[in-house]
Amino acid sequence: MLRILFIGENWYGSNARSCAEGLRRLGCQVFDIDQRTFFPQVRLLSSRLVTRFLRFKLVDEFNRHILSEADKFRPDIVITMKGMFIRANTLQSLRDKGIALYNYFPDTSAFTDGKMLQQSLPEYDCIFHTKPFWYSDATKYLTLRAGYFLPHGYNPHLHHPVELDARDISDYRCDVSFIAIHSRYKEKLLDGLVSLRPDLDLCIWGNGWTDRCESIRLRRCIKGFGLLGERFVRAIQASRINLGIMNGPREGASSGDLTTSRSYQIPASGGFMLHQRNPEVLGLYQEGEEIACFESVAELADKIDYYLARPAEREKIAQGGHARCVPAYSYDNRMSEVLSWHIEHSGTKEPQVALAKVDAF
Repeated sequence: MLRILFIGENWYGSNARSCAEGLRRLGCQVFDIDQRTFFPQVRLLSSRLVTRFLRFKLVDEFNRHILSEADKFRPDIVITMKGMFIRANTLQSLRDKGIALYNYFPDTSAFTDGKMLQQSLPEYDCIFHTKPFWYSDATKYLTLRAGYFLPHGYNPHLHHPVELDARDISDYRCDVSFIAIHSRYKEKLLDGLVSLRPDLDLCIWGNGWTDRCESIRLRRCIKGFGLLGERFVRAIQASRINLGIMNGPREGASSGDLTTSRSYQIPASGGFMLHQRNPEVLGLYQEGEEIACFESVAELADKIDYYLARPAEREKIAQGGHARCVPAYSYDNRMSEVLSWHIEHSGTKEPQVALAKVDAF
């Protein structure tokens, strides 16, 4: 039985927690370190200022805690989801104990979250990246030990069809939903959609929309909070159409997202998905039979009109997407790939060079 120390955000429905649960179902002994215990998500400006002032001490305590728990648990493997607060010297100390170090990296760019992350990435034995372009982008400026493309997935114990009750219908029923954190790229696309369909029954859930959205047209659509855990699943099923809109370009990345965790969790939960068309998602699902796709804002508006008028076709496509996704794209299967990589490649790895210069970012 492999012992795995898993470091990430442990709230119910998080990708990190889903991976840790998948590892347990695969027979591993897993001990979690919840990053949010040390870096709480606060919204009041005064609280954010206090947290920022204490950041160095919190980072120091967090890294000490990792080493302390590793001494007690004696893991074979440490896996972190991104690991933006883990210092390079902490990873070096773990390697000195013979522990394999893996990073499951969820984002498009290695260069938007500070130098600490850039300094720590070369210390991992392998970075399992969720974007096919990430490794080539990162290695332009960093010398990494190994990389492996491993997309996001879904949690089979959470993301599955459920029976909705009257309150679910009242809370979440809409023609079109979008559940994701705010970004300017997403806002611009949805603003364009509402400009073409001003009466569209669109609901937007997610952090940042209330504070950051500048579009007057979108204000009526914003619900003002994120949907986590079971609420996320119930909203997907209650929505007639679930949008798969990506994050858009970020500094240090040659492309925006092509898929996100929603690309797997919507079909797994039984929802009908209308996703931005790109080669990666078309390699996962068959357009018109397992998902619907759009490219331009005009096509998005037309596809919404088309599928709202055809509930039977929506249901057939949703069933096809679910069958394609489940169980192939589960986080259990993703974690089994990590374990297979570990079995094949485990052993002491000597570092090649230290952090390359990243002043370009």
